[in-house]
Amino acid sequence: MAKRVKKEDQEPGDGHGVSAFRGNGYDPQILGSFNSRIENLYGDLAIEKDESMARCRAIHQDIDAVLLEAKNAGIPKKEFKAVIKKRTLLAKAEEIRKDLEGDSVETFDQIEFALGKFAETDLGAAALNAAA
Repeated sequence: MAKRVKKEDQEPGDGHGVSAFRGNGYDPQILGSFNSRIENLYGDLAIEKDESMARCRAIHQDIDAVLLEAKNAGIPKKEFKAVIKKRTLLAKAEEIRKDLEGDSVETFDQIEFALGKFAETDLGAAALNAAA
């Protein structure tokens, strides 16, 4: 078990040459500076999230418009979306294999071959994902 270090045995400061520790407490100016910088970064992050969500919303609207066009052309929406989802998942599964390198790809293929048709079941797919 690690030995606990007492507060009075610790060196004051943040390890970067600036000491925020002042006698019985911390320097409010230094803490305020760090706090302001972090709050500004959180603000920047919130703006990025909002902009990203707006872009995603626009893309989802485009997808809905294409699905409506497909429906109007006589393609059943529910089944078409299911096929799209399956193809997307299969592409993701192939990307998992592509992310492996060297001997890992060969081992992956050996495990997949050994599982055979089992790999096509839900349980087999979960086993392959766990192995990857």
